[in-house]
Amino acid sequence: MKTRFIRIDDISEIDTSKISTFDLANRYIDKYGNMYGLRYNRAERKIEIVKIMRTPRKHASYFSQKLQRKPEKVESVHQDDYIGEVMEFDPEMCINHIVEITKTHKDRLNGIIISIANSNIISDSDKMTWNTMNDYFRNLDMDGIQALEKIVELYNEFNNYPRSIIYYQSKLDTKHRKILDGIPSETSKLRYVRYYEMWYQVKNAYKIIIKILSDIKFLLEQQHIDEKRAMTPFQKQTYSDAITSIDNTLAEANKILSDCALIANMISTGTSFVG
Repeated sequence: MKTRFIRIDDISEIDTSKISTFDLANRYIDKYGNMYGLRYNRAERKIEIVKIMRTPRKHASYFSQKLQRKPEKVESVHQDDYIGEVMEFDPEMCINHIVEITKTHKDRLNGIIISIANSNIISDSDKMTWNTMNDYFRNLDMDGIQALEKIVELYNEFNNYPRSIIYYQSKLDTKHRKILDGIPSETSKLRYVRYYEMWYQVKNAYKIIIKILSDIKFLLEQQHIDEKRAMTPFQKQTYSDAITSIDNTLAEANKILSDCALIANMISTGTSFVG
C-alpha cells in the first residue's frame, strides 16, 4: 500500500463508511498538526480512526512543505466526494523528521523509566517482577536510548564528515552492494549509502523499542492498578503518565517503521539514484 498524507481541517471529514481496506495506509493531518491513521477492527468488522501523533511545531515542515496546492481526489475502490491534498514522499524530509523525533523519544524513554519507578507500581518485595522490570529498563537504555543516540550520530556523520564510499560499501549486503555498483555518480552513491544506513539503523532501533515497550506495558497491566489501594494519587498519576507515553511512543514508532518501508522501497531497486 502507498502511504498518502492528506490534509484535513477536522477529523469529522474522514468518513469511514466510504473508506476501503486499500486506504488503510492513509495518514490524515489536521490544521493543528494532529496525525490520524486507520485500522480495521476485526471483531466489529469496521474501520476505525486512530490518533497517531501530535506534530510538534518544529516538525511541521515535514508534513506541510510537499502538500500540493491543487487538491486531488483520493483514490479508492469506492468513489466518493472526499477531496484532500496529497503529499508526495520525500526521503530527505522523512529522514530529517525521524532524526528530530528520535531526540524526543530519547527523553521520553527516560521519562517512562522515571515515571514507572516513581509510581511504585512494582514493589521491591516482589523480587521476580522487580528484577524483570529492571531488566526491561536496562534493555531500554542499552538497546533503545543508546540506539537512538547512534542514529543522531550517524546523521551528523553523513551531514558533516562522511567517510569514503568504500567504507560504507563494505557494510552493505550482497544485494544492496550490487545496486550500489550500478549507480554511476559518486554523489548518488553517497546518497544511496546514506539512505541505506539510516534505514538500517532506524528500523532495527525501533523494532527493539517496540518490543521492549510492549513487554513493559504488558507487565504493568498485570499489576492491576485498581487493586493497589496503597498507591497515592501522585503514584497513580505517574503510572498513568507512563502508560500514555508508552502508547504514544508505540504509535509513533510504528509510523516511523512505515516510513522506513518507503525508504526500503527506494533502495531496493536504486532507480531513484540513476540519472
